[in-house]
Order: sequence, then C-alpha cells, then structure tokens
Amino acid sequence: MIKKLNPIMIIIPVVVIAIISAVILVLGKKLDFSGSNNTEVSLTDYYKLPEGEARLVVDLIKSDENAVIKGGKTYLPYSAAEKMMPRIFYDALDDVAVYTTATEKYVYTAGEKEYQVNGKDETEEVPSFIEDGGNLYVALNFIEKWHEMKAEVYENPGRVVIFDENNAEYEYVGVKSDTALREAGDKKEPILKELKEGEKVYLLEGTGNDYTRVFTEDGVTGYIKTSDLDTDNIEHKKYSFDREKEDTGYTSITRDEPIVLGWHQVTNTAANSSLGTALAKAEGLNVISPTWFGVADSEGEVTSLASKDYVTKLKAINVDVWPLISDFNKDVDYNRLFMSTTTRGNLIKNIIYFIEEYNMDGINIDFEHIKSSYAAGYIEFLRELSIEMRSRKKVLSVDNYIPLEFNAFYNIKEQGIVSDYLCVMAYDEHYSGSPKAGSVSSLSWVKNSIENTVRSAPMKKLIVGLPFYTRLWREAHTGKLTSRALSMDGGLNLVNSNKAKKEWDKEKGQYYAEWKDGKDRMRIWLEEEKSLEAKLKLVEKDKVAGIAFWKLGLERKEAWNSVTDWLR
Repeated sequence: MIKKLNPIMIIIPVVVIAIISAVILVLGKKLDFSGSNNTEVSLTDYYKLPEGEARLVVDLIKSDENAVIKGGKTYLPYSAAEKMMPRIFYDALDDVAVYTTATEKYVYTAGEKEYQVNGKDETEEVPSFIEDGGNLYVALNFIEKWHEMKAEVYENPGRVVIFDENNAEYEYVGVKSDTALREAGDKKEPILKELKEGEKVYLLEGTGNDYTRVFTEDGVTGYIKTSDLDTDNIEHKKYSFDREKEDTGYTSITRDEPIVLGWHQVTNTAANSSLGTALAKAEGLNVISPTWFGVADSEGEVTSLASKDYVTKLKAINVDVWPLISDFNKDVDYNRLFMSTTTRGNLIKNIIYFIEEYNMDGINIDFEHIKSSYAAGYIEFLRELSIEMRSRKKVLSVDNYIPLEFNAFYNIKEQGIVSDYLCVMAYDEHYSGSPKAGSVSSLSWVKNSIENTVRSAPMKKLIVGLPFYTRLWREAHTGKLTSRALSMDGGLNLVNSNKAKKEWDKEKGQYYAEWKDGKDRMRIWLEEEKSLEAKLKLVEKDKVAGIAFWKLGLERKEAWNSVTDWLR
C-alpha cells in the first residue's frame, strides 16, 4: 500500500528554507561569506570632531589643528592662515592682527566688527578674526579675499578642503565601478563611504598593492581596491593661482642712470661741516647717505643729527639725500619695538616726520643686528614703512648682509617686493672679530653677494656696496689675532713705509703684502683703484640699480677714476 505524505511534513522544510533565505537576505549587508566587512562607519563617529569644529586638510595633508565654525562662518587657525598669507601679522603685545597691501594697513581686534584702514575706522558685518579656546582664527572668506586658492567646505561632519600650493600637480583617477572606501587597506576593515562609478579620487600613494590610499573630492581619506580604479587613465590635476596679483601696487622708484651712493659718517652735528671735504674727490656721486639717525628707545623715538643746510647744498648740485638710520643702540628692546604695532607705528611716524621736515629724498635702513626672534616684526615694519614712503614718492632703501642660510630671516624676497632698493654690503668678508686674517672684500665674496641676493630679489633693485677701506692684521707670536681698519692711502702708506713687497692676487683681485713687526706678522689685502676696478667688472652696470661705498673720505682720489670708467 502506498503511504500518503503528510502535508505538514512538506510545509515545514519549505518554511525553514524560506526563513533562512530571508535571514540571509536581511543580513546581506552585514555578512559576506567571502570575508568582507560591510559595516559602514559614521564619519562623525570616525572623525570624533568636537562640536563646532571642522577637519582642515591643505594640499591633501591633514592639519594638526581644526578649523572652527562660528555663526555659519568658517575660520582657519592663524598658523594655517599665516602660511598662506605672508603679509598677515599677529601682534601678541597689542593683541591685534595686521594685514598690509601696497597702500593700506588693516588692523583688527579678535571678535570685534570694528577695524581700521590706514588709521580710519571701518565696520564689517561679521568679525574677520575671532578667538576660540585662547587661539586666534581667521575667516576663510578674509583669506580668499586677498589670497587666491581653491577651498571647499563640507558638512556632517565638517571638513575644509584647501588646495594652496601654486602649480602643484596631483594624480587624479576615476572609479571604474561602485565600490567601498575603507578605513584601511583590507576587506575586513569597516567602510567609510560608498563610491559610485565615475567618481574621481586623488592618489595618496602608488597603485602597486591590492588597496590604494586615496583622498575623495569631499575630503575623506581611505583605501580602495586598486582593481576598482581606472589606473590606465590616471590624470595629472594641476592647480595654478595668480599670486602675482597679491603684489599689485608695489611700485618702485627707479632711475634712468645708475645710482652711485656714498655713505657719509656723521657722528655729531659739527661733522656735517665735513660735507665739502667728502664731496671733493667724489666724481659721479648722485646719492649721499649721512649717518644721521638712530633708534633712541623701545618706544620708537629717534636720535637726529640732521641739517637743513646740508640738504639744501646737496639739492643745489642734484645729489639726492637718503639719510641712514641704524639699530646700534644696545639699550633698546628691539623685540618690543618691532613686535608691537604701537611702537612700530611710532618709529615710522618719526622717520616720516624727519623726511618731510628736512625735505629729504628717501631713507636708508641700516638695521644690522636683527634677531630671528623678532625678524617677523622687522619685516612688518618695512611693509608698513613702505606704505608711507610710497604714498609720498620717497625712496625706501634697505641695507643687507650677503644672504646666507643663517640670516635667511632677513627675508630678502619680501624686502625685494616692498622696498625700492636693496643694498648688499659686499664687504666685511673678514671683520674685526674674525677668527683668521683675510680680505675685506675678495672677488668671490662680491660675486656671491650679488648672486645670493638676486636669487630672491630683482637685479634692477640691487645696489652693490663696496669698501673704501681695508684691514691691517697683526698675528702676534702669542697666537692672538687683532686688526684695525685703514683708509686706502693708510694701507698703501704702511706697506711703503715698511718696504714690504706687494703682489697682485688675481684670484682675490687685490694686492697682498706682509712684513714683520718684531716677532709679530703683519698682513694686509689692499683696497685701491685697481682692486675697485676688478670688483666693478663683476657689477653689470646695465642690470643693477647701482653701487655704493663705505665710506666717503677713506678713498683715494684715483678710486673715482675706476667709478667714472664704470659709468661710461
């Protein structure tokens, strides 16, 4: 007999199978029998951003600090803004932020809508600078106003993605099919977001492994299967910005003929009467720089030896006056002077007062003792001074050492933009405190002075400073080394009186002589008309702005023949 099947026995297996299938279907996004992890991580949880903050990524590199969102406005940390905007300056002493253009000086107080432009009050709807947690932040739209870059802000969670490096190229590739962006390079890692076919990502590393680290266009960093990238069609995406427009308005005073400048050392008011003697030999001189001014104190006061009669006499013979101001006063707190907007402003007001009161043509800044700790304030001083000089059509000239790695904080590039002329002091190769005897200004030193300066500043702004003096070195039998400065004639007279033989050193472009004084060895590298002629051959008259000499009164009459020959 054939036994009939119980319908229930048939239904139960079917139901069980259906239930299992449904469970598999429901859990499909969570389980992958191939071993993949399909868990999606909330980016908010992943980034763990404090409320009101946004992750900041600049040129595909995550910043150590976050941006903040206040009142719907995005603010970047000052440290990030400073890297993008070289002419922004934070004054911690006065607690203000300063931004300069060629013609304007903006001063802001954090959290305030009121600010100043060239001393006049202005108001904005939302503060451009705020303080949060004791740190200064700068509005993104303020940065974008003055500095060209590409910036995008994303929400939930907050992300600020900026491309700032000019002409930088990035590898950029499309996604071949829908795929997952994972936290790390393994299929068992959780998913940060799903990428759709055709989306583009930036490559952060090579595509040699199973997974490649990438950066999405909306600012998420993660790993994607290399096989899902269209590696046959990698693009090189380039961002170019017009950074030259940030220098718009930085006009410079130029001359048709080369500048021939002489520094005239004036140590007291009576010394102004030596002008006639200083000019007696000087053929071709068209600018004179008397050493009239010095920084008097930390508040920006200035000492003066200026003479109106002196200026009048020079204008009568068409010689311009750019008096020198020095930082040789050791009692001044230069950190306070330059890092405070108030004291910088006082110094600038005093310089401008003397220029206008004495009807002078410009100023020669000779600050030789700047320290790296306040160098940013010194450069800010030059920027702010340049605004006042430019508006009055007065010359701003700045003296500098030969640019070397240890004095890079003098920022020759920025000086070359804001000033009219840069004078490189192509002397003091060996100076009073040098550990060994040597030339004051050899040919290689002059050549390096020129080349190092024009790597960062325009040749047409360069004035090459040359010496009218030399040094006599005494190498004592005890091992002690001393020296003293001599005029051109002073050096030659000593060589002759000691009946020493002078020999031409072609490499250095100077006569060299030595003799014995008791047990001591005397050595000298002479400066005179022939050595000056050799130096001037390195100075291309049609390319540089001119030449300068320290100092008037130390030269031989014949030295000016070398100058007039150079001018021809």
